[in-house]
Order: sequence, then C-alpha cells, then structure tokens
Amino acid sequence: MVALLAIVKKAASFGYKRYGVPGAIATTLIALGGYYYLKKALSGSKTSEN
Repeated sequence: MVALLAIVKKAASFGYKRYGVPGAIATTLIALGGYYYLKKALSGSKTSEN
C-alpha cells in the first residue's frame, strides 16, 4: 500500500507541474488504472500446479 501512495503522489505532482489540476487528476487516474491492471495480471499468473 505504501508503494501505491508513492506512485500516486509522483503521478499527481508530475501531472500538476505540466498541466495543472486537470493534469494531476488525469495522471493519477492513469497511474491507479495501470497499478490495478498490473497487480491483477501478476496475481493471475501465480496459480499453483498440483
């Protein structure tokens, strides 16, 4: 969870510096979506074979 907070904070600050408040919101949503997609993709590949 700490890593997610750091990712969101960096994305928001990057977006804010380049595009203002709308950029901060957009980059934060993109970062959250990418994090969720990556986490879901990696957790699906951890199935154990018996």
